[in-house]
Amino acid sequence: MGRENKLTDIHVHLDQYAPEEMESVLERADAAGVRWIVSSGMDLQSSANAVEIAAAHDQVLASVGFHPWVAAESFPRDFDEKIHDLVRKGQTVAIGEVGLDFLDNVFTGATFHDNRDLQTAQERAFRKQIELACELGLPLIVHCRGAYSALISILKQEEACRVGGVVHNFDADGKAANQLLDMGFRLSFGGAITYPAATALQELLRHIPLDGLLVETDSPYMPLYAQSADRNEPANVDLVARKLAELKQIEAEELVSLILSNFKTLLNIG
Repeated sequence: MGRENKLTDIHVHLDQYAPEEMESVLERADAAGVRWIVSSGMDLQSSANAVEIAAAHDQVLASVGFHPWVAAESFPRDFDEKIHDLVRKGQTVAIGEVGLDFLDNVFTGATFHDNRDLQTAQERAFRKQIELACELGLPLIVHCRGAYSALISILKQEEACRVGGVVHNFDADGKAANQLLDMGFRLSFGGAITYPAATALQELLRHIPLDGLLVETDSPYMPLYAQSADRNEPANVDLVARKLAELKQIEAEELVSLILSNFKTLLNIG
């Protein structure tokens, strides 16, 4: 990197790109000024992929864990041993993405909102992964849809404040935001804030303190408003940061520096 890159993307899935495509994606991210990208796992294989990609690229860090869609039906009994093995390889800065999703799996169509057994399986796996994160001293990268009340309750019961973390693509109300911030969690926002119709989310953002914010693209998913391609990529975190700066009414450069500080503090990057 020939200049000081300051942008960060707290949540992507780089293993969803073909290897040759991923190299171009990372080159464009570097050109856009992105210094750090956290590639998250959703199951054991994607977590291993994240560690491998991070080992090969200076700008990439890994997060390992079992997404609630996976945890609902195929959470391995020896998950802790398998995650320990990955963490020992280095590169891992967080446990994630983990959490609760009481709506549906957008890939398979499986629904959770009316299936208490699957919800309970998610909750059980989430608690176990919080326990592991605390044991390892790693923050959590949290996914939540339609389950903020249960999520906050579990985070409190399991004393997840011991490691903290970030709720990615936060989309709840001000009460939930304040409860999470009070527990030391940060809230991450992506392409959703660029949509003109997202007025409630944009208004909420205006009231969240700057030290509680992070930005993401959730690449290759969650395209920005009027994006020409369906597949998102980390370079677009620059556009997310610019929109966030506009909403917070501060200069984009100042916002990016503050987000970088939040990112490094959360992930214990010197």
